[in-house]
Amino acid sequence: MKVTREEELLTLVNSGLTCKFNLQTGQLLSITSQTMEWITGGLLINVGCDEEYKLGRLKYHSLDPLHTWEMPPIDPLKSASTEWEFTGYSTHLQELHMEYKIDDLEITVIYHINGDTLEIGTKVKNTRSNIRLINGLAFMISESITSRDIRFEFPGNVPHNEFRVSELSPYKPVVTGLVNPIIRTVSDKGNLNILFINEEEKWSSGVYIDDSEHAHFVNIACLESYIKSGETIYCGKLYIQPVEQNNSFLPIRELYKKKGWNPPTDGHTEGVLYSCHPHGTMDSGFQDRKTMREYAEEMVNLKQMGIDHVWILPIFEHLDRGVYHPTDQRIIDTRYGTDEDVEYFSEKLHDLGMTLLFDYVPHGPELDDPLGIEHREWASVWRDGTPKIEWNCLSFDMANPDYQKYTTELVEEHVDRFDIDGARIDCAMGGLSNWNPVEGKRPSSSSLGAGVSISKAIRDGILNRNKKPIVTPENFNPVPVYAPYTDIFYDMPLYRVLFELEESKLEANEYASRLTRWLNHQMLTTPENYLKLRFLGNHDSVTWVWQKARPTVIYGVEKAKALWVLMATIDGIPMIYQGDEDASIYRQDGPVLRDFFTELFAARKEYLGNTFDVEYLFTETPIMAFVRTRGDAKRLVVVNLSPDQEQCTVNYEMKKTLFGQEQSAGNQIKLDSYGYAIIEL
Repeated sequence: MKVTREEELLTLVNSGLTCKFNLQTGQLLSITSQTMEWITGGLLINVGCDEEYKLGRLKYHSLDPLHTWEMPPIDPLKSASTEWEFTGYSTHLQELHMEYKIDDLEITVIYHINGDTLEIGTKVKNTRSNIRLINGLAFMISESITSRDIRFEFPGNVPHNEFRVSELSPYKPVVTGLVNPIIRTVSDKGNLNILFINEEEKWSSGVYIDDSEHAHFVNIACLESYIKSGETIYCGKLYIQPVEQNNSFLPIRELYKKKGWNPPTDGHTEGVLYSCHPHGTMDSGFQDRKTMREYAEEMVNLKQMGIDHVWILPIFEHLDRGVYHPTDQRIIDTRYGTDEDVEYFSEKLHDLGMTLLFDYVPHGPELDDPLGIEHREWASVWRDGTPKIEWNCLSFDMANPDYQKYTTELVEEHVDRFDIDGARIDCAMGGLSNWNPVEGKRPSSSSLGAGVSISKAIRDGILNRNKKPIVTPENFNPVPVYAPYTDIFYDMPLYRVLFELEESKLEANEYASRLTRWLNHQMLTTPENYLKLRFLGNHDSVTWVWQKARPTVIYGVEKAKALWVLMATIDGIPMIYQGDEDASIYRQDGPVLRDFFTELFAARKEYLGNTFDVEYLFTETPIMAFVRTRGDAKRLVVVNLSPDQEQCTVNYEMKKTLFGQEQSAGNQIKLDSYGYAIIEL
């Protein structure tokens, strides 16, 4: 790293980046790569302290009312209430530190060039003699010029669409629906990746313009902590990548590799997953009342349909309040049989070559459950010391190492007793802030970072018994820090995209175009070989969230089938929920699709798989198309998302149709209403 000073400018140079700073204000003026220069309007670290944002610009909202799945509002103000004071700079090894003061807080902004990425961290020190309350911390970076020609998107997140800065209304931000690591901008002057990644807390992310049409990119971390006199706290990092237009996604993946956010390689990476319960489906009220031994007899039919992995919704001891409120996860509820019945079920699956996933519920028991009474110290508490309640349960602090140890031992015991192979982890995005944290943690450490820790604890329980794991935490926030402990990402973002597309009432060609772009960008901006669990619905979505219905009701039978073909032929692990194959299972009149799924999953196993690369094609028609390649094997998959017959041209010579609607030779594709095909090239 080289730092030079010339009149009112400070220049930081390393590798392929040059950064310039104003020596009067300490502000970042520009970032220049070999392909572009990005002129900034500066960076602000806006600290929520003593119930106000110290630099104004954002309306203060307490984080106290937020549920686990909620992020702080991004509520921009038209003017700043105050300014911070720049007090100087210093260099430390490969870092440049810019120092500021405001209201007895010392804020250090730390700049470091790492290859083609500018990394920006921060630390905040309390210089008052009394303890203070930190409740939110915002990274706010801006464009210095009018940004009318800039488009932006949130790859792999929602809202799914690409936006134009020129079409925004002043001070009305576009905010992501899930925790968001990437804001990607595109313009004729070059592309920019703005990433914010916080390994401790969740955060909100959004873009807005001011009256001058300058764009502002905001990430607000849900940092909650007391800060003692003389104490310093750290929070997250901003990563800025000015990139060439032809290869703008690669630096994101390269950054993830450098940080070690890589998916595991020692778990299951193939197959089809089925989510179910011995008492039937959630949307039918669990009416079947079968024991695990009785339900085991249905596994042969699932195997014949092409199922490889079986995720059993919780079967642990619970009262009448529901399966996701277990009293003790060590105990199998007698409604589902005995331990021997579960052992029989597991043996039956393994004899068929299938795996068994238990569904763990680490968010905590109810207040008066034995575990909640015995280990009240594991519960997160309010500032007055009273326990925090969510889902009518104690919010256990998943950052507590004793609770992590308990959880790992619980999983080890289940492997020993029942020979389970893996887990779906309920509410794995962490819990509520704990104002009595374990030593070395802050209250909000029980958030996202704790969700990562509990996912690791459960996966370790499988590994410690020398099993090949298959673990899918219900973390639907597409942040890379989960990747090392996640065999299959719980792809709720794709479900949300399909929900948005359906709500938008788009023409079929626009529907297909947006979905193709989103899937392509999701693939390019997640860690390489990070598998996704692909589904049109789950036990939650068919009952009480989002569409609250089965896919065949939402889309109609034929469109649902086309979308299921898509789920099964793109990269990832397809999943169906109990009853998708036969509506009578959830006590409704409707289609019987066993033959459809049997043929689809057989075609996937024979012709495709996760060892095949994916290349998405843009047909500008209602037909989605992509090529799967492994060595000399090359397959074209086409899916018509229109109720009409459609056709398109591809730049490939077709050899023969392997599955679906027969195609003639040449490069013309013609598909009937919601038709599909896998074609050898």
